[in-house]
Order: sequence, then C-alpha cells, then structure tokens
Amino acid sequence: GCGRASYISDNPCMQTGCTSTTDPRSRDRVQSESTGRTLVVSWHWPPTKRASTQVLATLFGRAPADRFTVLTRGMRRFDSNDATAIPNLPTHEVRWSGASDDDGTIRTWFASIIAAIRFWRVGKRICREYSIDRVLAVYPHRYSLLVGWLIARSVNKPFVAYMHDLFAETLIARNKPKRAFWQWVDRCVMKFASLVIVPTREFAEHYQRRGVRQTWVLPHCIESPESAMPLPCVDDVLRLTYAGSIYQAHEDSIARLIEGVSSMDGVSLTFLSQPHPMLAGQDVCWLDRSEAMQRLADSHVLVVALGHETPYPEEVQGCFPSKIVDYLAMGRPILAAVPPGSFVERFVAETGCGISVSSRNPEDIRKALEELRDIKRLAACATAAQSEARKLDAAYWMDELTKRLTALGAPASTSPRSTFESHPQSHPVQFSEHRPTCEV
Repeated sequence: GCGRASYISDNPCMQTGCTSTTDPRSRDRVQSESTGRTLVVSWHWPPTKRASTQVLATLFGRAPADRFTVLTRGMRRFDSNDATAIPNLPTHEVRWSGASDDDGTIRTWFASIIAAIRFWRVGKRICREYSIDRVLAVYPHRYSLLVGWLIARSVNKPFVAYMHDLFAETLIARNKPKRAFWQWVDRCVMKFASLVIVPTREFAEHYQRRGVRQTWVLPHCIESPESAMPLPCVDDVLRLTYAGSIYQAHEDSIARLIEGVSSMDGVSLTFLSQPHPMLAGQDVCWLDRSEAMQRLADSHVLVVALGHETPYPEEVQGCFPSKIVDYLAMGRPILAAVPPGSFVERFVAETGCGISVSSRNPEDIRKALEELRDIKRLAACATAAQSEARKLDAAYWMDELTKRLTALGAPASTSPRSTFESHPQSHPVQFSEHRPTCEV
C-alpha cells in the first residue's frame, strides 16, 4: 500500500460502483467517432505501486487522450511524493470492496467476484457511451483478462490481450477446480483474441506453439531514453546492486550470486529489496523509487537473477524483468545470472550491455565480475546499455501500438486467420529483439 496517491474519495458515483477521474463525455464521443478508441481494462493501474503499473505508466504516459479510455479499480490511495505517475487519460473506476489486495483469502476472492461483475457492467456501458472500437485487457491480473474478454464478447468488439507474463503456465493453485477454471479462461481468451501483445520473442514463439497466431512484440519502454548518468569512477570497490523483491522461484540463483560475490575482495553487493530470510547478513534496504533510482546510478553493475529450479520454466525462459529498463535507462552494465536459452541471456549477449552467466557454478559469477573489473569492458557495456535504451523510447512504441490497434478488424472468433502475421521492420534502428512485429 505504500506510494499511492490519494484522490477521489467521496464521489457520489462510487455508490453505484463507478468513478470517473475525468469525465469529458461529450468531447470523448466526438473524438472517438473520428479516431477510434480503445478501452483499456486493467486490475492494477497507476498510482498503485507495482512493477506492472510502472510499465503501464511509462507506456500510456505517452498515449493520446482521444484514443484510450481506462477501466480499473477504485483502490484506496495514500499520499506519497513517490507515487507512480498517472497517465492523463479518461479513467473510470469500479468500487473495490476488499480490505486489501492480497490474493488467496476468501474475503479477497469475494471482493474480486463482485468487482468483476461491476467491471463487466460498467465496461459495457462505456463501450456504448464512448463508441469503443476495441478492448485491451492487461495481464497481470487474471481478472483483467476475464472481464476484458467478457466485455469484448458482450459488445462484439476486437479483443487484445496485453500479456506482461504468461498466465496458465504460471498457475500453481492447489485447488483443482480453480486451476481448471482459469486454464479454461486462458484458452478462451487466446482463442478469442484478435491480437496478443507480448514483451519478448520467446513469449511469441511460445504462444505460436500453442496455436496463437496473432502476436506482436511490444517491449517494456523507457520514458526518457537520454536519461543515462555518467558511470561512477571505479575506486577500490566494484559496486553491484540488485533491485526488486526476492521470489521463491529465483532463490537458487540469488543464493549462487551471494556465494559468488561473498568470496571476492573489492566487490560489494546491495539488495534494494524487502527483508527476506536468505538475505540475512547482506546489505539490504527498501527505498522509494526516486531514492532507488539514485542508488542504481551510484552503482557500477546492476544485477538480474532468474531461477533454474522454478515451477514455471516457460515464464522464466521468456520473461522481460521490468527492472532491466531501469538498468538500461541508467546506462549501467548488467550482470545476469539466468538460465541458458532465456530471453535475458540472449538479450545481454546480443546487445553487449553486460555479461550473462547461465551456469549454476558460483565460480563463473566470479569470473564474470573479474571481467567487469576491467575499465574498458565496463565502459563498453555501459555504452551498449545506453544504445539499447534509445531503442525503447515510449513515445515511439506508443505510436506503434496505436497504429496496430487501429488496424484491427473483427474479433478473432468471427474472422479466423490461417497464417502467422508478420510485417516488415519499420523502426530506423535495427533492434533485433523488439521490432514492431514478432517474426518467428
């Protein structure tokens, strides 16, 4: 709940389950008739503090207000000078009756069901009143996909699934009926979608193997690609920083990282993380985003760690950790301790923005750090990171997204495709991974 801005508390619309943070209704109707409007359905939205909402804030912060309308939850906000920036888009909120947002509790489950029904009812009304041309649902969260799909079906509009992560492949619920239900939702959503947006080529290939033909690679973006700061002078200590929470699926990689660094002189490792048992005795702190970004800027090398011993290997192989865009924005070399064949390993190797260690041997981490002690190698990696950052400009990718959405036709269930769609490279920079389409 930290870092949330406080706004819209006693709006009378809350009593009917809908709050509009901006309500330019007549203007929206006129503009949407000529430009085409997309309803964005997202369970989480800025200023809520999550990795996914930071990605959304960066991308949709460059969105034209006459092309997008947002439907999200009316979460209780808290004042903060570090709240995630809210995109300047017409935003409608449905009332959230849960005491918290913690998954796995009966109370949250009931609140989610009630909110999903409200989403569906309010979403249909918005589609009628604002002449919505298509529905885009953001994953995470699973309820975003569910209600976005139901809204699109109800109004017979093209449906777009914006998948930051995999869905069915990461379900680890012990309740078999619950798991079966969400797996069914995943299949229905992918079959109905006119377009599935993913952050990496690996995810696109995964969905193609599942029979999903219409995919497009949209990378996580950077708000100010020229925001890199000069690399700090390397004195007697090479400073490493890992930013983000420690998840159980990646603990094995974190353990090897700690083991590899602990036996080296002249190397420090800081975790910008919540307290965790395996970080006992380590340099750990949890900072607001602005302070965390300054700590990243003061570092020489920034760290990504993904687990080998994970219950959802497909996710780990294709995921695009959002921390990477912050690392690139800082213009810092990346040390990636990740499984072989993963997107992160390939990205770091192909771009030259750091060193990737795919083995399970801590000694290989030490060897990589010895390479990064070399000032010339460190500077070359920093230069490559800055070069890649310029290819992730949010303004460019929002323009590409808007064009792609405008070109959508009828829902997939009524207009089946028999071939995997591909388009020629249109970006002037040859960004081998994140071109405007995924050509597999």
